[in-house]
Amino acid sequence: MGQLAPYRAYSATLALTLIAMCAFGVFIVRDYQDQGNVRATAVAPAGSNLSAGALGAATPGAQSSLVPGSTSVTNVSGGSAGQAGTAATTVGGSAATQKACQNGTIKLGAIIPITGPVTQQTAADALVTYFKYKVNANGGINGCKVDFTYLDDGGLDNQKAAADARELVQEDKVFAIVGNIEPVTTGVTEPYWAQQGVPVVGVDGVGVNEYNSPVEYSFAESPPGFGISTANFAKSKSCMKLAVFYLDFDFGHASFSALQQQAQKNGQTITYSNNENISSNSYATDTIAAQRSNPDCVINIMDANSVTREFQAMQGNGWYPMVVGTTSTSDPVVNGQEKDWLSDSRHVVYVQRNYQPANAPVPEVQEWVQMEGRYFGSQFDPNSYAEGAWLAAKTFTDVATKLGDNLTRANLIQALNSLNGYHNGFTPDITMTRDHGPNKEVMWMKWDASQAQYQPITGFQAW
Repeated sequence: MGQLAPYRAYSATLALTLIAMCAFGVFIVRDYQDQGNVRATAVAPAGSNLSAGALGAATPGAQSSLVPGSTSVTNVSGGSAGQAGTAATTVGGSAATQKACQNGTIKLGAIIPITGPVTQQTAADALVTYFKYKVNANGGINGCKVDFTYLDDGGLDNQKAAADARELVQEDKVFAIVGNIEPVTTGVTEPYWAQQGVPVVGVDGVGVNEYNSPVEYSFAESPPGFGISTANFAKSKSCMKLAVFYLDFDFGHASFSALQQQAQKNGQTITYSNNENISSNSYATDTIAAQRSNPDCVINIMDANSVTREFQAMQGNGWYPMVVGTTSTSDPVVNGQEKDWLSDSRHVVYVQRNYQPANAPVPEVQEWVQMEGRYFGSQFDPNSYAEGAWLAAKTFTDVATKLGDNLTRANLIQALNSLNGYHNGFTPDITMTRDHGPNKEVMWMKWDASQAQYQPITGFQAW
Protein backbone atom coordinates (compact mmCIF):
# COMPACT_ATOMS: atom_id res chain seq x y z
CA MET A 1 0.00 0.00 0.00
CA GLY A 2 1.07 3.58 -0.61
CA GLN A 3 2.08 5.59 2.42
CA LEU A 4 0.43 8.79 3.53
CA ALA A 5 2.99 11.41 4.61
CA PRO A 6 3.29 11.49 8.42
CA TYR A 7 0.60 13.29 10.36
CA ARG A 8 1.58 15.55 13.26
CA ALA A 9 0.09 15.39 16.74
CA TYR A 10 -0.05 18.39 19.03
CA SER A 11 -3.23 17.99 21.08
CA ALA A 12 -3.56 16.50 24.51
CA THR A 13 -6.11 13.80 23.75
CA LEU A 14 -7.77 12.29 20.73
CA ALA A 15 -11.45 11.94 21.63
CA LEU A 16 -14.02 10.24 19.47
CA THR A 17 -17.53 8.91 19.57
CA LEU A 18 -17.91 5.13 19.46
CA ILE A 19 -21.26 4.53 17.86
CA ALA A 20 -22.40 1.37 16.16
CA MET A 21 -22.73 1.46 12.39
CA CYS A 22 -26.07 2.76 11.31
CA ALA A 23 -27.73 3.53 8.03
CA PHE A 24 -28.08 7.23 8.44
CA GLY A 25 -26.13 10.37 9.39
CA VAL A 26 -26.53 13.88 10.67
CA PHE A 27 -27.20 17.35 9.34
CA ILE A 28 -25.28 19.59 11.67
CA VAL A 29 -23.18 19.66 14.78
CA ARG A 30 -23.54 16.25 16.43
CA ASP A 31 -22.39 14.55 19.61
CA TYR A 32 -22.22 17.67 21.75
CA GLN A 33 -20.90 16.63 25.15
CA ASP A 34 -20.72 13.03 23.96
CA GLN A 35 -17.00 12.32 24.01
CA GLY A 36 -15.92 8.74 23.49
CA ASN A 37 -12.89 6.74 24.51
CA VAL A 38 -9.30 7.62 23.75
CA ARG A 39 -8.15 5.50 20.80
CA ALA A 40 -4.44 5.33 21.46
CA THR A 41 -1.91 7.43 23.24
CA ALA A 42 1.66 8.34 22.53
CA VAL A 43 4.40 9.96 24.52
CA ALA A 44 6.12 12.71 22.62
CA PRO A 45 9.85 12.29 21.95
CA ALA A 46 11.95 14.58 24.11
CA GLY A 47 12.25 18.04 22.64
CA SER A 48 9.40 17.61 20.19
CA ASN A 49 6.08 19.41 20.12
CA LEU A 50 4.09 16.19 19.95
CA SER A 51 1.83 15.86 22.95
CA ALA A 52 -0.45 12.83 22.57
CA GLY A 53 -3.08 10.96 20.62
CA ALA A 54 -2.44 9.01 17.44
CA LEU A 55 -3.72 6.01 15.59
CA GLY A 56 -1.68 4.19 13.00
CA ALA A 57 -3.82 2.34 10.49
CA ALA A 58 -1.38 0.33 8.45
CA THR A 59 -3.71 -2.67 8.57
CA PRO A 60 -7.50 -2.77 8.80
CA GLY A 61 -8.64 -2.07 12.33
CA ALA A 62 -5.10 -1.90 13.71
CA GLN A 63 -4.03 0.56 16.36
CA SER A 64 -0.48 1.67 17.04
CA SER A 65 1.49 4.06 19.14
CA LEU A 66 3.07 7.04 17.48
CA VAL A 67 6.56 6.15 16.32
CA PRO A 68 8.81 8.81 14.78
CA GLY A 69 8.58 8.45 11.03
CA SER A 70 5.50 6.22 11.05
CA THR A 71 2.22 6.92 9.34
CA SER A 72 -0.31 8.09 11.88
CA VAL A 73 -3.72 9.65 12.08
CA THR A 74 -3.72 12.59 14.44
CA ASN A 75 -5.67 15.60 15.46
CA VAL A 76 -3.83 18.86 15.84
CA SER A 77 -4.61 22.00 17.79
CA GLY A 78 -1.83 24.04 16.30
CA GLY A 79 -0.82 27.63 15.78
CA SER A 80 -0.96 30.75 17.86
CA ALA A 81 -4.03 32.63 18.99
CA GLY A 82 -5.71 35.48 17.16
CA GLN A 83 -7.77 36.23 14.11
CA ALA A 84 -6.95 34.38 10.93
CA GLY A 85 -7.46 37.42 8.73
CA THR A 86 -10.09 39.81 7.51
CA ALA A 87 -9.52 40.75 3.89
CA ALA A 88 -11.34 38.68 1.28
CA THR A 89 -9.76 38.75 -2.16
CA THR A 90 -9.76 36.62 -5.28
CA VAL A 91 -6.96 34.25 -6.12
CA GLY A 92 -3.89 36.00 -7.43
CA GLY A 93 -0.12 36.17 -7.21
CA SER A 94 2.51 33.53 -7.81
CA ALA A 95 0.92 31.02 -5.41
CA ALA A 96 -2.12 30.85 -7.68
CA THR A 97 -0.07 29.47 -10.58
CA GLN A 98 2.37 27.30 -8.63
CA LYS A 99 2.02 23.61 -9.45
CA ALA A 100 0.30 21.59 -6.74
CA CYS A 101 2.75 18.70 -6.96
CA GLN A 102 6.01 19.66 -5.28
CA ASN A 103 8.73 17.03 -4.83
CA GLY A 104 6.24 14.28 -5.58
CA THR A 105 3.71 15.47 -2.97
CA ILE A 106 0.43 17.40 -2.91
CA LYS A 107 -0.14 18.90 0.54
CA LEU A 108 -3.77 19.09 1.64
CA GLY A 109 -5.37 20.01 4.96
CA ALA A 110 -8.62 20.40 6.86
CA ILE A 111 -9.97 21.78 10.13
CA ILE A 112 -12.26 19.31 11.91
CA PRO A 113 -13.69 19.36 15.46
CA ILE A 114 -12.19 16.50 17.45
CA THR A 115 -12.07 17.72 21.05
CA GLY A 116 -14.39 20.06 22.90
CA PRO A 117 -18.18 20.01 22.69
CA VAL A 118 -18.24 18.94 19.02
CA THR A 119 -16.78 15.68 17.73
CA GLN A 120 -16.51 14.58 14.12
CA GLN A 121 -13.69 12.04 14.19
CA THR A 122 -15.59 9.91 11.71
CA ALA A 123 -15.29 12.67 9.07
CA ALA A 124 -11.54 12.92 9.64
CA ASP A 125 -11.32 9.14 9.31
CA ALA A 126 -13.16 9.32 5.99
CA LEU A 127 -10.59 11.74 4.58
CA VAL A 128 -7.68 9.66 5.86
CA THR A 129 -9.18 6.51 4.38
CA TYR A 130 -9.74 8.11 1.00
CA PHE A 131 -6.31 9.67 0.61
CA LYS A 132 -4.31 6.88 2.23
CA TYR A 133 -6.00 3.73 1.03
CA LYS A 134 -7.74 4.81 -2.15
CA VAL A 135 -5.45 7.48 -3.59
CA ASN A 136 -1.92 6.86 -2.31
CA ALA A 137 -2.23 3.08 -2.31
CA ASN A 138 -2.95 3.35 -6.04
CA GLY A 139 -0.09 5.65 -6.97
CA GLY A 140 -1.44 9.04 -5.93
CA ILE A 141 -3.01 11.73 -8.09
CA ASN A 142 -1.27 11.59 -11.46
CA GLY A 143 1.64 9.93 -9.69
CA CYS A 144 1.82 12.54 -6.92
CA LYS A 145 1.20 11.30 -3.37
CA VAL A 146 -1.10 13.20 -1.01
CA ASP A 147 0.24 14.53 2.30
CA PHE A 148 -2.92 15.22 4.31
CA THR A 149 -3.10 16.90 7.74
CA TYR A 150 -6.17 17.78 9.79
CA LEU A 151 -6.27 20.17 12.72
CA ASP A 152 -8.72 20.38 15.61
CA ASP A 153 -10.63 23.64 16.17
CA GLY A 154 -12.01 22.46 19.52
CA GLY A 155 -15.52 22.47 18.11
CA LEU A 156 -16.57 26.02 18.93
CA ASP A 157 -13.21 27.76 19.43
CA ASN A 158 -12.75 30.61 16.96
CA GLN A 159 -9.29 31.35 18.32
CA LYS A 160 -8.11 27.81 17.64
CA ALA A 161 -9.69 27.77 14.20
CA ALA A 162 -7.95 31.02 13.25
CA ALA A 163 -4.62 29.65 14.45
CA ASP A 164 -5.22 26.38 12.61
CA ALA A 165 -5.89 28.20 9.35
CA ARG A 166 -2.64 30.13 9.60
CA GLU A 167 -0.69 27.02 10.50
CA LEU A 168 -1.99 25.05 7.55
CA VAL A 169 -1.09 27.82 5.11
CA GLN A 170 2.05 29.34 6.58
CA GLU A 171 3.72 26.29 8.13
CA ASP A 172 2.30 23.28 6.32
CA LYS A 173 2.15 25.08 2.95
CA VAL A 174 -1.04 23.27 1.96
CA PHE A 175 -2.22 23.57 -1.61
CA ALA A 176 -5.91 23.28 -0.73
CA ILE A 177 -8.34 22.55 2.10
CA VAL A 178 -10.47 19.44 1.51
CA GLY A 179 -13.42 18.17 3.53
CA ASN A 180 -13.43 21.03 6.03
CA ILE A 181 -15.88 20.61 8.94
CA GLU A 182 -16.42 23.96 10.68
CA PRO A 183 -20.08 24.38 11.53
CA VAL A 184 -19.35 27.24 13.94
CA THR A 185 -15.90 28.72 13.27
CA THR A 186 -16.07 29.57 9.56
CA GLY A 187 -16.52 33.26 10.35
CA VAL A 188 -12.81 33.56 11.21
CA THR A 189 -11.39 31.16 8.62
CA GLU A 190 -13.32 32.00 5.45
CA PRO A 191 -11.83 35.51 5.07
CA TYR A 192 -8.35 34.05 5.55
CA TRP A 193 -8.79 31.31 2.95
CA ALA A 194 -10.02 33.96 0.51
CA GLN A 195 -7.20 36.36 1.38
CA GLN A 196 -4.62 33.64 0.80
CA GLY A 197 -6.35 32.27 -2.29
CA VAL A 198 -6.58 28.76 -0.83
CA PRO A 199 -9.36 26.63 -2.38
CA VAL A 200 -11.70 24.93 0.10
CA VAL A 201 -13.37 21.89 -1.47
CA GLY A 202 -16.40 20.36 0.20
CA VAL A 203 -17.22 22.39 3.28
CA ASP A 204 -19.84 21.05 5.67
CA GLY A 205 -22.62 23.35 4.51
CA VAL A 206 -24.01 24.87 7.69
CA GLY A 207 -21.60 27.80 8.11
CA VAL A 208 -23.16 31.01 6.84
CA ASN A 209 -19.74 32.30 5.73
CA GLU A 210 -19.11 29.41 3.35
CA TYR A 211 -21.35 30.65 0.58
CA ASN A 212 -20.60 33.37 -1.96
CA SER A 213 -16.90 33.02 -1.15
CA PRO A 214 -14.51 33.15 -4.13
CA VAL A 215 -12.65 30.04 -2.90
CA GLU A 216 -15.11 27.84 -0.95
CA TYR A 217 -17.37 25.15 -2.40
CA SER A 218 -20.13 23.29 -0.54
CA PHE A 219 -21.98 20.22 -1.76
CA ALA A 220 -24.28 20.08 1.26
CA GLU A 221 -27.45 22.06 1.99
CA SER A 222 -27.17 25.70 3.01
CA PRO A 223 -28.76 27.08 6.21
CA PRO A 224 -31.61 28.75 4.28
CA GLY A 225 -32.24 25.41 2.61
CA PHE A 226 -33.01 23.80 5.95
CA GLY A 227 -35.68 26.40 6.67
CA ILE A 228 -37.24 26.47 3.21
CA SER A 229 -37.28 22.69 2.71
CA THR A 230 -38.82 21.89 6.09
CA ALA A 231 -41.53 24.53 5.71
CA ASN A 232 -42.44 23.27 2.24
CA PHE A 233 -42.46 19.60 3.21
CA ALA A 234 -44.56 20.37 6.28
CA LYS A 235 -47.09 22.11 4.07
CA SER A 236 -47.19 19.05 1.78
CA LYS A 237 -48.27 17.06 4.86
CA SER A 238 -51.01 19.60 5.67
CA CYS A 239 -49.00 21.03 8.54
CA MET A 240 -50.01 24.69 8.64
CA LYS A 241 -49.29 25.48 12.30
CA LEU A 242 -45.62 25.01 13.13
CA ALA A 243 -43.70 24.64 16.38
CA VAL A 244 -39.99 25.16 15.64
CA PHE A 245 -36.89 24.19 17.61
CA TYR A 246 -33.55 25.42 16.24
CA LEU A 247 -29.98 25.93 17.45
CA ASP A 248 -28.84 29.25 18.86
CA PHE A 249 -25.99 29.72 16.35
CA ASP A 250 -25.73 31.92 13.29
CA PHE A 251 -26.69 29.03 10.99
CA GLY A 252 -29.68 28.20 13.19
CA HIS A 253 -30.88 31.78 13.04
CA ALA A 254 -30.33 31.89 9.25
CA SER A 255 -32.35 28.69 8.87
CA PHE A 256 -35.18 29.98 11.06
CA SER A 257 -35.29 33.29 9.22
CA ALA A 258 -35.67 31.47 5.91
CA LEU A 259 -38.33 29.22 7.45
CA GLN A 260 -40.29 32.25 8.66
CA GLN A 261 -40.26 33.81 5.21
CA GLN A 262 -41.25 30.58 3.48
CA ALA A 263 -43.98 29.85 6.01
CA GLN A 264 -45.45 33.28 5.36
CA LYS A 265 -45.47 32.57 1.62
CA ASN A 266 -47.10 29.20 2.30
CA GLY A 267 -49.78 30.67 4.54
CA GLN A 268 -48.38 28.78 7.54
CA THR A 269 -48.32 30.10 11.10
CA ILE A 270 -45.48 29.62 13.58
CA THR A 271 -47.27 28.98 16.87
CA TYR A 272 -44.09 28.43 18.90
CA SER A 273 -40.34 28.83 18.37
CA ASN A 274 -37.30 28.34 20.55
CA ASN A 275 -33.63 28.90 19.72
CA GLU A 276 -32.11 26.27 21.98
CA ASN A 277 -28.63 26.38 23.46
CA ILE A 278 -26.66 23.21 22.68
CA SER A 279 -26.50 22.39 26.40
CA SER A 280 -30.12 23.21 27.11
CA ASN A 281 -31.84 21.06 29.72
CA SER A 282 -35.15 22.92 29.56
CA TYR A 283 -36.88 20.65 27.04
CA ALA A 284 -39.31 19.33 29.65
CA THR A 285 -40.90 22.79 29.95
CA ASP A 286 -40.10 23.88 26.37
CA THR A 287 -41.97 20.95 24.83
CA ILE A 288 -44.96 21.58 27.11
CA ALA A 289 -45.03 25.20 25.91
CA ALA A 290 -44.80 24.00 22.31
CA GLN A 291 -47.61 21.48 22.86
CA ARG A 292 -49.86 24.15 24.38
CA SER A 293 -49.46 26.23 21.21
CA ASN A 294 -51.44 23.44 19.48
CA PRO A 295 -49.23 22.99 16.38
CA ASP A 296 -49.94 20.61 13.54
CA CYS A 297 -46.30 19.47 13.63
CA VAL A 298 -42.89 20.15 15.14
CA ILE A 299 -39.93 21.22 12.98
CA ASN A 300 -36.41 20.44 14.22
CA ILE A 301 -33.24 22.20 13.05
CA MET A 302 -30.89 20.93 15.76
CA ASP A 303 -27.98 18.63 16.57
CA ALA A 304 -28.53 14.99 17.44
CA ASN A 305 -28.10 15.20 21.20
CA SER A 306 -30.50 18.14 21.42
CA VAL A 307 -33.06 16.15 19.45
CA THR A 308 -32.60 13.23 21.84
CA ARG A 309 -33.28 15.44 24.85
CA GLU A 310 -36.29 16.92 23.09
CA PHE A 311 -37.72 13.49 22.23
CA GLN A 312 -37.17 12.25 25.77
CA ALA A 313 -39.09 15.25 27.08
CA MET A 314 -41.92 14.65 24.59
CA GLN A 315 -42.13 11.05 25.68
CA GLY A 316 -42.16 12.08 29.33
CA ASN A 317 -44.98 14.49 28.57
CA GLY A 318 -46.91 11.88 26.60
CA TRP A 319 -46.72 13.98 23.44
CA TYR A 320 -46.43 12.31 20.04
CA PRO A 321 -46.61 15.06 17.40
CA MET A 322 -45.81 14.83 13.74
CA VAL A 323 -42.12 15.73 13.41
CA VAL A 324 -40.40 17.19 10.35
CA GLY A 325 -36.67 17.25 10.92
CA THR A 326 -33.35 17.92 9.31
CA THR A 327 -30.86 15.07 9.07
CA SER A 328 -29.70 15.10 12.69
CA THR A 329 -33.13 13.82 13.70
CA SER A 330 -32.14 10.50 12.09
CA ASP A 331 -28.70 10.31 13.70
CA PRO A 332 -27.67 6.97 15.26
CA VAL A 333 -27.69 8.44 18.77
CA VAL A 334 -31.34 9.44 18.28
CA ASN A 335 -32.39 6.20 16.60
CA GLY A 336 -30.75 4.05 19.25
CA GLN A 337 -32.02 5.87 22.33
CA GLU A 338 -35.46 6.84 21.06
CA LYS A 339 -36.48 3.82 19.00
CA ASP A 340 -39.54 3.11 21.13
CA TRP A 341 -40.76 6.71 21.00
CA LEU A 342 -40.12 6.90 17.26
CA SER A 343 -42.05 3.67 16.71
CA ASP A 344 -45.18 4.72 18.60
CA SER A 345 -48.14 4.64 16.21
CA ARG A 346 -49.59 7.87 17.59
CA HIS A 347 -47.33 10.00 15.43
CA VAL A 348 -45.14 10.04 12.32
CA VAL A 349 -41.58 11.32 11.96
CA TYR A 350 -40.06 12.59 8.72
CA VAL A 351 -36.46 13.61 8.10
CA GLN A 352 -34.51 14.94 5.15
CA ARG A 353 -31.14 14.10 3.59
CA ASN A 354 -29.13 15.93 0.94
CA TYR A 355 -26.78 12.95 0.45
CA GLN A 356 -27.80 9.40 -0.36
CA PRO A 357 -28.47 7.29 2.76
CA ALA A 358 -25.54 5.14 3.85
CA ASN A 359 -27.47 1.98 2.90
CA ALA A 360 -28.30 3.22 -0.60
CA PRO A 361 -27.46 0.63 -3.30
CA VAL A 362 -25.20 3.12 -5.06
CA PRO A 363 -21.63 2.04 -5.95
CA GLU A 364 -19.99 5.23 -4.72
CA VAL A 365 -21.86 5.15 -1.42
CA GLN A 366 -21.10 1.50 -0.80
CA GLU A 367 -17.42 2.02 -1.59
CA TRP A 368 -17.27 4.69 1.13
CA VAL A 369 -19.12 2.56 3.69
CA GLN A 370 -17.04 -0.53 3.00
CA MET A 371 -13.65 1.20 2.90
CA GLU A 372 -14.03 3.43 5.95
CA GLY A 373 -15.77 0.60 7.80
CA ARG A 374 -12.91 -1.74 6.93
CA TYR A 375 -10.17 0.48 8.29
CA PHE A 376 -11.97 1.97 11.28
CA GLY A 377 -14.31 -0.84 12.27
CA SER A 378 -16.63 -0.14 15.19
CA GLN A 379 -15.31 3.44 15.34
CA PHE A 380 -16.97 4.13 12.00
CA ASP A 381 -20.17 6.16 12.27
CA PRO A 382 -21.59 6.52 8.73
CA ASN A 383 -23.14 9.92 9.33
CA SER A 384 -23.53 12.64 6.74
CA TYR A 385 -20.41 14.51 7.88
CA ALA A 386 -18.30 11.45 7.07
CA GLU A 387 -20.17 11.05 3.80
CA GLY A 388 -19.64 14.71 2.93
CA ALA A 389 -15.93 14.46 3.74
CA TRP A 390 -15.59 11.45 1.44
CA LEU A 391 -17.46 13.32 -1.29
CA ALA A 392 -15.10 16.28 -0.86
CA ALA A 393 -12.04 14.04 -1.24
CA LYS A 394 -13.58 12.36 -4.28
CA THR A 395 -14.46 15.68 -5.93
CA PHE A 396 -10.98 17.11 -5.38
CA THR A 397 -9.34 13.95 -6.69
CA ASP A 398 -11.58 13.75 -9.77
CA VAL A 399 -10.99 17.39 -10.71
CA ALA A 400 -7.26 17.26 -9.92
CA THR A 401 -6.82 14.11 -11.98
CA LYS A 402 -8.40 15.74 -15.01
CA LEU A 403 -6.17 18.81 -14.65
CA GLY A 404 -3.07 16.64 -14.57
CA ASP A 405 0.16 18.62 -14.63
CA ASN A 406 -1.89 21.82 -14.88
CA LEU A 407 -3.11 21.49 -11.28
CA THR A 408 -2.70 24.95 -9.76
CA ARG A 409 -4.94 26.84 -7.38
CA ALA A 410 -6.15 29.11 -10.16
CA ASN A 411 -6.90 26.17 -12.48
CA LEU A 412 -8.58 24.19 -9.69
CA ILE A 413 -10.92 27.10 -8.91
CA GLN A 414 -11.67 27.58 -12.60
CA ALA A 415 -12.45 23.87 -12.98
CA LEU A 416 -14.72 23.86 -9.91
CA ASN A 417 -16.52 26.94 -11.20
CA SER A 418 -17.05 25.09 -14.49
CA LEU A 419 -18.51 21.89 -13.05
CA ASN A 420 -21.46 20.89 -15.21
CA GLY A 421 -23.44 17.72 -14.61
CA TYR A 422 -20.71 16.25 -12.40
CA HIS A 423 -21.82 12.75 -11.41
CA ASN A 424 -20.59 11.74 -7.97
CA GLY A 425 -23.14 9.20 -6.75
CA PHE A 426 -23.84 10.91 -3.42
CA THR A 427 -25.92 13.85 -4.61
CA PRO A 428 -27.83 14.76 -7.72
CA ASP A 429 -25.39 15.58 -10.51
CA ILE A 430 -23.66 18.87 -9.70
CA THR A 431 -23.57 21.99 -11.83
CA MET A 432 -21.82 24.82 -10.03
CA THR A 433 -23.84 27.88 -9.07
CA ARG A 434 -22.75 31.46 -8.38
CA ASP A 435 -23.09 31.01 -4.63
CA HIS A 436 -20.78 27.95 -4.71
CA GLY A 437 -23.53 25.89 -3.08
CA PRO A 438 -24.99 23.94 -6.01
CA ASN A 439 -26.80 21.16 -4.11
CA LYS A 440 -30.31 22.50 -3.70
CA GLU A 441 -32.17 19.22 -3.49
CA VAL A 442 -33.13 16.93 -0.60
CA MET A 443 -34.84 13.57 -0.27
CA TRP A 444 -37.33 12.77 2.45
CA MET A 445 -37.55 9.69 4.64
CA LYS A 446 -40.11 8.34 7.09
CA TRP A 447 -39.52 6.29 10.24
CA ASP A 448 -40.46 2.65 9.63
CA ALA A 449 -41.28 0.99 12.95
CA SER A 450 -41.21 -2.51 11.45
CA GLN A 451 -37.60 -2.02 10.34
CA ALA A 452 -36.62 0.37 13.15
CA GLN A 453 -35.07 2.72 10.63
CA TYR A 454 -35.92 5.46 8.15
CA GLN A 455 -37.01 4.58 4.63
CA PRO A 456 -36.89 6.99 1.67
CA ILE A 457 -40.32 8.15 0.56
CA THR A 458 -39.16 10.60 -2.15
CA GLY A 459 -36.27 10.98 -4.50
CA PHE A 460 -34.18 14.13 -4.50
CA GLN A 461 -36.39 17.16 -4.97
CA ALA A 462 -35.66 20.87 -5.10
CA TRP A 463 -36.17 22.90 -1.98
